[in-house]
Amino acid sequence: MPSNMRVILGTMTFGYSGDGVRITDAAKVKEVLETFKSFGHDELDTARMYCGGSTEQMLGDLKAPQEFKLATKVYPVQPGDHEPEKLKATFAKSLEALQTKKVDIFYLHAPDHGTPFEKTLRAVQDLYEAGHFTELGLSNFLSWEVTEVYYICKQNGWVLPTVYQGMYNAITRDVEHDLFSCLKKFNIRFYAYNPIAGGAFSPNRKFREEVEAGSRFDPTTTPGKRYRERYWNETFFSAMEHVHSVAEKHNISSVDVALRWMVHHSGMDAAKGDAVIIGASSIDHMTQNLKALQSGPLPEDIVTALDEAWMKAKPVCPVYFR
Repeated sequence: MPSNMRVILGTMTFGYSGDGVRITDAAKVKEVLETFKSFGHDELDTARMYCGGSTEQMLGDLKAPQEFKLATKVYPVQPGDHEPEKLKATFAKSLEALQTKKVDIFYLHAPDHGTPFEKTLRAVQDLYEAGHFTELGLSNFLSWEVTEVYYICKQNGWVLPTVYQGMYNAITRDVEHDLFSCLKKFNIRFYAYNPIAGGAFSPNRKFREEVEAGSRFDPTTTPGKRYRERYWNETFFSAMEHVHSVAEKHNISSVDVALRWMVHHSGMDAAKGDAVIIGASSIDHMTQNLKALQSGPLPEDIVTALDEAWMKAKPVCPVYFR
């Protein structure tokens, strides 16, 4: 059964250099983008912080904003980074690197707890009125923060948030507790990142084994440390053991299981515009994931195994907010 779930390509592993970069050859990235488009998808996701700004620069050089719908994000690395002038200056760097005057979605990558939301959102409105983005997105905000942002925007007649990007997969379901009902109330789409837990769903990953240098879980890189904090613990790996076993009986890879769960068994709603964000370290890797997303629902015993794994991993589940 084909899926109508929107699929977005995350680009955080592309770039000329920088922490977490996996593909540095622009020609290879162009091949990845062309392959992604051949599957009928046309949306890319990036951020100013990815690979120290190198990701945006490469996408700009490849003229990606002219070929794809594009979203970018500004992260508050330090408290105060979403102060109006700082926010505008950082976003200007994004547009310059991307070689465009406008993006489709502009995200506040996380809440800046050092700046009142109203000050930040006034600056966001200025950028909107200047024609620099079409939709406002939020990422990594608590549900009550989403509510506050929404009503500040509504009361002032400013652009409303219409999309939320959050961490979600079969055994990381913290968003289901209260965020989903909040987004539904305000008619905000949900875009899921980490659908395969950064690759931790692979049965080739072993808790006590060393990981390859430069990989998603390399503890010497900033992204690697972040992903290890989320998923690299004994409880998570123990919870996955039964899933691997049941998936193997059906001759389905655990990564395919994770992606098919997102489409057919999760709390997401394709009819309302929800989407899954996938990454790519190679064309083969991305193609396999895209094919999995086109596949049908999972056998019932695999769904049950995932539910049991979630209950086991729930006590160590990373929170969806920052």
